[in-house]
Amino acid sequence: MWWNDLDLVKAKIFDLAKNIDLKDNCSIYEKLLSEDNIVIDETLGPVIIGKGTKICKNIIIKGPVFIGEDCFIGNNVFIRGNTYINNNVKLGLSTEIKNSIIEDNVTIGPQCFIADSKLESNSYLGAQVRTSNHRLDQKSICVFINGNIYDTGKEKLGCLIGKNSALGVQVVILPGRIIAENSIFGPKILIEKNLPSGKYLLKQQIIKLQD
Repeated sequence: MWWNDLDLVKAKIFDLAKNIDLKDNCSIYEKLLSEDNIVIDETLGPVIIGKGTKICKNIIIKGPVFIGEDCFIGNNVFIRGNTYINNNVKLGLSTEIKNSIIEDNVTIGPQCFIADSKLESNSYLGAQVRTSNHRLDQKSICVFINGNIYDTGKEKLGCLIGKNSALGVQVVILPGRIIAENSIFGPKILIEKNLPSGKYLLKQQIIKLQD
């Protein structure tokens, strides 16, 4: 199941750190640490950054974290532990990511919060998209797949966003939900349940008040 992939991230990053070309990684570090307000914290695990990746200002990265090649990490981004970011990923201004898998060619807009989630390749998130990752009653999160209910046993779990999907500004996804591949959700939609692949818009009515 997709949520089990999240449990493997930490071990995968530690294994990669054993085999990485340390000269390449150190040269990237030296460049980053010469910049202002960039914090790389390896207290809890390694931070690996691929070639061609651009890191902007005021960044905090707390390992274990893997960032692939040719990525763009915008200003004020915060990347927390157990996060695996593949190649050619773009993270917008002031976005926060934790305990997540981001596959190739994903774009995440400004001020997003991505937690305990998996984003498949070529997905696009507009500004201020939020993945809710816990229940207020603190019970474990259940996932619905093909009519079956799976108790994940996790108190924190975000969502699965399928390949080639696009989410508009300020979309909010409730815990354990699955965004089907090739789906499009317009701005400000609250995704409360799994929906089949398609295009979805929030219908609203604007009324002009009498003077």
